Amino acid sequence: MLTVVPPMPGAERRFKPFVDFVRASGWETEFVRLDWTGPQPNFDSTALFAQVDAQTAGKVVMGFSLGALYAHLGALRARHLILGSISPFFLEDDDEPKRWMISYRAGNAHTPADVLVGALEDEQMHRRATAVREFYPQSTYTVVPDAEHELWHPNYLHAIKTALLRVEAYPLRSVSSFR
Repeated sequence: MLTVVPPMPGAERRFKPFVDFVRASGWETEFVRLDWTGPQPNFDSTALFAQVDAQTAGKVVMGFSLGALYAHLGALRARHLILGSISPFFLEDDDEPKRWMISYRAGNAHTPADVLVGALEDEQMHRRATAVREFYPQSTYTVVPDAEHELWHPNYLHAIKTALLRVEAYPLRSVSSFR
């Protein structure tokens, strides 16, 4: 599994418990390597999306929050996506003054996807997760009980493990993550 992490100092270190969890679930994970230039997120550039695509072709890709947005718009040739609490910074999110001028419909609708959102997240997060779920015809949608915008919540981790169990039938057992 490949994981996309948010552009913040120490993000990989902060994701170590997630890596340990994925490994305990029988999967290996690695982080998508991104060349961050300038302050992030850089809403004037879509260069990161091409970097994501180049590393994720044919792989299972997981992203949480802003990492889920990068996975959705960048991992266009992924085998499967796990999108947790996708950030609402798309063209359609006009209640966000700063956002990319790119539609959530710019993803690859043919990719199987698991879309997750915490039950206690705000209405904006639920609206975006619902739109993304409807975009992917081959998707599952999970409202994670009792969870806010927190990847480490036990119910969130359980939902990710359930998604990984669904993907297990695939011959590829490597997952990429976006942070």
